[in-house]
Amino acid sequence: MTPNNRLGTYSIAMLQSMVTPRDMEILRLIREHRFLTTKQIQRLLFWDHASPGAAIRACIRVMTRLELRALIFKLSRQIGGIHAGSGSYIWGIDDAGDRLLRAEKTTKNTKRQRTFDPSALFLAHTLAVAETRVMLEEAAHRSDLELVTVTTEPTNWRTFVGRGGTAQILKPDLHAVTAVGEYEDHWFIEIDNGTESLPTVIGKCKIYQRYFESGREQTDAGVFPKVVWLMVEARRREHLMAAIKADKLLDERLFCAVAPGKFIDLVSGRSTPDTAGVKTIPQHQTSGLLRATELSSGGQSEGGAHAAPNLATRGREATQ
Repeated sequence: MTPNNRLGTYSIAMLQSMVTPRDMEILRLIREHRFLTTKQIQRLLFWDHASPGAAIRACIRVMTRLELRALIFKLSRQIGGIHAGSGSYIWGIDDAGDRLLRAEKTTKNTKRQRTFDPSALFLAHTLAVAETRVMLEEAAHRSDLELVTVTTEPTNWRTFVGRGGTAQILKPDLHAVTAVGEYEDHWFIEIDNGTESLPTVIGKCKIYQRYFESGREQTDAGVFPKVVWLMVEARRREHLMAAIKADKLLDERLFCAVAPGKFIDLVSGRSTPDTAGVKTIPQHQTSGLLRATELSSGGQSEGGAHAAPNLATRGREATQ
């Protein structure tokens, strides 16, 4: 009988000899997002099989093997309930997987990550963020766009000096750079499940505004990313954008709100945000190629906020 390493008896060298490059990619992805479903892993890494059925079966076989060796563990709860099938299992990094990841030379964080049972709200938000990343990867596979980079927390956190010289941290759910045609687009992505009050959401927008005013992102990247709020309910999107427009401290051009199902259309340039009456930074398919400097402002914006240079998602030319 094959030992399952549940007591952690395998050495790092032995564990490394047991895993494939794809196994390691699975572990890295789970660590990035904290939790992933079998179906999400299949869509990220097993998408090129002959059929969806073959892909999910291959994914399940790999996940079962990794679980046997205590590299990953599955939560007792499932997406869709106990009758949803093994494709709905939710996976986290187990102790041996954590040891293996921390042994990688490219790993910056060597602090041990302990397993935990997440709350329902935390898990729902975590999986929604992961789903957004999966949608971006799938769009790249279909050649709807080029996914230049996508980063998760805490890698994508931005530290900056705010008003009064206080140190602050911006914590986007996702940061992505995409390319369609000749230019790159930069995005800060926030996933809203309707669990936070509107004033709390506006408070997060004000952190983005202060980060924009610091000029740090523009100095580093040449542009400031569009802040996209993904919200299921149309009324909530309308209320958010109306509140942003009414707030004299916020520049409405920084923000947009879209339904999750319209997100890929937005980032690939096939549509614009659906909130009526909100001015947004145009996409290249509708308004021509837009350079970062074309929306720069030297004074007060229409919303009353001080606009620093380079307010645009359109970045430098994509590397060919």
